[in-house]
Amino acid sequence: MSHQVVPALSDQNARLLEGGGLVLALLLAAALLIFWIAALVSVLGAPIGCGAKILWLLVVFALPFLGSVLWFVAGRRTAGVN
Repeated sequence: MSHQVVPALSDQNARLLEGGGLVLALLLAAALLIFWIAALVSVLGAPIGCGAKILWLLVVFALPFLGSVLWFVAGRRTAGVN
């Protein structure tokens, strides 16, 4: 009796992998990771107080994409970073 260890791919997932969707998904994930890291570096280098810096870091960590967008849209502007 053999057990199937790896679940079978659904037709939709198989088509996604065949059509280059995996490459697109990996590129999107890499871009989001780079955006998140850029937000963290930007917060750490901003000329703001320690408390505000910790708060922004918590926001960026808790909400990786939305927190990064919020930092670049609102946080940098209030911190005076161009």
